[in-house]
Amino acid sequence: MVLVTVAMVWLSTGPSLSPKAAGPDSRSNPPPQEDPALSNNLSTKGLTVQSAEDNQSRPPDSTIYSAGHPTVEQTEKIKTQKFHIIRKGETLSDISHKYYGSANKWRMILDANRDEIEDVSKLKPGTKIIIPE
Repeated sequence: MVLVTVAMVWLSTGPSLSPKAAGPDSRSNPPPQEDPALSNNLSTKGLTVQSAEDNQSRPPDSTIYSAGHPTVEQTEKIKTQKFHIIRKGETLSDISHKYYGSANKWRMILDANRDEIEDVSKLKPGTKIIIPE
């Protein structure tokens, strides 16, 4: 009984033996064709799409190789943004000193958060503000 249960679990979870993975004609399917809409060098919003043939001239550490499939390479740096959640009793000068090392740059924080900060002297605890670079 235990052996039958183990065999049923193994057969139902094994991807190579499941009907979904194998399919009725999985051996006769042709390899996927490359999308004609993707050109060899299509640059869109900082991403470059290239075919695997183009990658052969590049050093191995700069590109992901894939046989016959296009690869996507990032060309623009991703911009990260810092946030801060205001605590009770904090001032913009305190926050400026924490992030910039100077209390005098509080106006940069205020300019970046005009929508969230109504009154500089009355900061609301729990308000999420952007810390500009």
